[in-house]
Amino acid sequence: MEDKRIPVTILTGFLGAGKTTLLNHLIKKNKDIKFAIIENEFGDIGIDNELVVDVDNGIFEMSNGCICCTLNGELVQTLADLVESDKHFDHLIVETTGIAEPDGVASAFVAEPAIQSRFRLDATICLVDAHHAEDILKEREEAKRQITFADYIVINKAGEVSKEYLPELENILKKVNSFASIEHCDYGQTKHALLNLHAYDAEQLEKKLDAAYSHNHHHPEGEECSEHCHHEHKHDDIVTQSFIIKEDLDVLKFRHWLNVLLMIQGKHLYRVKGIMNFRYQENKTIVQSVKQMCVFTSGEKWKEGEVKNTKIVFIGKHLRRDILEKQLKNCLFEKNKTH
Repeated sequence: MEDKRIPVTILTGFLGAGKTTLLNHLIKKNKDIKFAIIENEFGDIGIDNELVVDVDNGIFEMSNGCICCTLNGELVQTLADLVESDKHFDHLIVETTGIAEPDGVASAFVAEPAIQSRFRLDATICLVDAHHAEDILKEREEAKRQITFADYIVINKAGEVSKEYLPELENILKKVNSFASIEHCDYGQTKHALLNLHAYDAEQLEKKLDAAYSHNHHHPEGEECSEHCHHEHKHDDIVTQSFIIKEDLDVLKFRHWLNVLLMIQGKHLYRVKGIMNFRYQENKTIVQSVKQMCVFTSGEKWKEGEVKNTKIVFIGKHLRRDILEKQLKNCLFEKNKTH
């Protein structure tokens, strides 16, 4: 069944990375799409050379057909105003401030049923400045959160650094977030279509997880994962802990544990993504964390003869593998449980 909801792209990145330039590029490149743009920078609608045609309830209509508004209060209210404005649009872009954490914006689209029924969170794009990305990543907590939360990373101003440095920077970013696709460009002129990445769809997430696993896991030839296979990836204080679990998990135990974990460790646990094998469930279950919530969606059916493994990844600060592994083992389905 075709999803008729309006796709939403969250555009994030530090001040000076070139978010507005990228935004303008997207608008010019996609002339057939009518955009609604929510700007988080108060009173600073950064659309080039466009005249404001009409202002209605804080919503600006541009001569290129786009509509814009600033986020003056709650995002939920701003979205309600947009929907009630009777102005037609095909795609929503939310541009956050340089210091905003995108998971807070994303949570509105997965936590509010009224919003979920009208909008579909497509992807979070993080723009980084090739010249300053490494320093900002070391100094700013918000930059770490932006990069770990991104589904797609654009290294802008690539021409300002040496060709030898770019692969090095990509490697640093991959260590922080091995899920995100990365491209580099100048003046926000991206080559790839960034508007329908479907990052939250089960099929896409499965591809990304498999790609991240092949990136993170290097077994000697002919050697396989043991019963519980785990790998650690580290950059400064950010750790990626990934696990493959070959036994069935208990859905109730796992949900309860993950909710408690996010509640207690939420500030230090940036991302959880997984394809889960729960006992008695014919379909794969996709789990993703957004802020301190976990979102469960049903994936495709396990194929006949397919090995039913759980693949799950945790990204955060100072995450201890031994503790996570022990807690995951507590979520295994107990076969011989007597009631």
